[in-house]
Amino acid sequence: MDRRSWCALRAPWVLGATVAVALVPFLAGCANVTIDTVSHAGDTDGVTATTIRVGGMGSISGFASSDFAPVITGARMYFDRLNAAGGVDGRKIVYAPVIDDGTSPSGDTSAAQQLVQDKVFSVVGVGTPFFTGSSILRAQAVPTFGLQENTNSQWAGPTMFGSGGSFVDSSAPQPQVAFVAQRNHARHAAVLAYNVAQSSGGCVSIIAALKKFHIDTPIVDISIPYGAASLDADVTRMQQNGVDFVATCMDATGNIKLSQTLQQHGMGSVTQYWLDGYDHQILNNNQAALDGAYFLLQQTPFEETALHPGVYPGIDAFNAALRRYAPRGTEASAPLLSGWVSADLFTQGLRAIGPNVTRSALVSAINKFTDYTADGALPPIDWTTAHTSINSLDCSTFVQARRDQFVPVYGSGRSAYVCFNQRGPSQTTATTLAVPSGVPGA
Repeated sequence: MDRRSWCALRAPWVLGATVAVALVPFLAGCANVTIDTVSHAGDTDGVTATTIRVGGMGSISGFASSDFAPVITGARMYFDRLNAAGGVDGRKIVYAPVIDDGTSPSGDTSAAQQLVQDKVFSVVGVGTPFFTGSSILRAQAVPTFGLQENTNSQWAGPTMFGSGGSFVDSSAPQPQVAFVAQRNHARHAAVLAYNVAQSSGGCVSIIAALKKFHIDTPIVDISIPYGAASLDADVTRMQQNGVDFVATCMDATGNIKLSQTLQQHGMGSVTQYWLDGYDHQILNNNQAALDGAYFLLQQTPFEETALHPGVYPGIDAFNAALRRYAPRGTEASAPLLSGWVSADLFTQGLRAIGPNVTRSALVSAINKFTDYTADGALPPIDWTTAHTSINSLDCSTFVQARRDQFVPVYGSGRSAYVCFNQRGPSQTTATTLAVPSGVPGA
């Protein structure tokens, strides 16, 4: 394991910075965690004539559980639906054991060790801010699937499959933010983030993109203390500088506070661009604060089931399974979908190899997938390259909060997706590309 990596945690914009701030007390103890690999590895571990035993691990309890436990719920939801339909090639999935790491580095290491000792065939639904067990699973060639919310090195290697790809480039300019700013005729922008890497780092690509597309950005504050009692000073500076667009890499709680402060200062008309908060429960409880805000997504919006039924079968199936198999009160969310997608990728690999199930055959088959979309739930992932790089073609979706609902925006025709050249040259306008064949809804 690369000890440089997991103590320098990085979070893409899928999840908020609440987790990031809570990580700080644990990071001081990074050097004290011992990694002991388990010697046993077997290409057919966990496989019988009628079942395949699959393990899960993640932060089911602890301070990060609200952000990460849904990953396991999503995987379980998928496997329950799969087993009800008969499984794969006569085998049903036994989803056990599922181990709680307690949102702890040592707990995550122990969880991975236990799963290897229990001889599970694969690990599906990893959801944790501390994926210290990754080296153990990788060393034993255990196919591993989950939410890529850690360092690239922890998800490196052919057996590691992040639900949206195993490699994240947080430094590449994000043309999406410039696109939204320009569509709203913004003249002066502001960027806000907390003073921890998991939040401020997420805004690096936003700041770079605003510069690349020549959008004046007089206010950049990426040193806001988590849980700051007031954002009045930042909003006052925005007011003095004529800011009419603000991008935030804070969590939903901070974003709500920002929106409320803008309203208190008579700046409620400022366009807001959030990377966290696409959650129906949050919207239901904070309609006034969210109203009008834009959200960047790396998935098909859940609302597309009602808007375009049948166009995105993966989202249709997810929403149906959510109602039937998830615990009462479970809300659709990006982490929940991540667990679902992880289970789907694993299952599609099983379907590709047929009844002769081995770990090596599964990994080889998945790494030949060139346009995996989870049946329309995600933009295409090319697993021949997704372990080490990103494509220059970047297709995303946007939703806007309007009263009590999220509304997909900026898509064309039936496709909710908007595509950009992420590595295009510096220019005045953030332009979109034609949505190519293979992108859901195209």
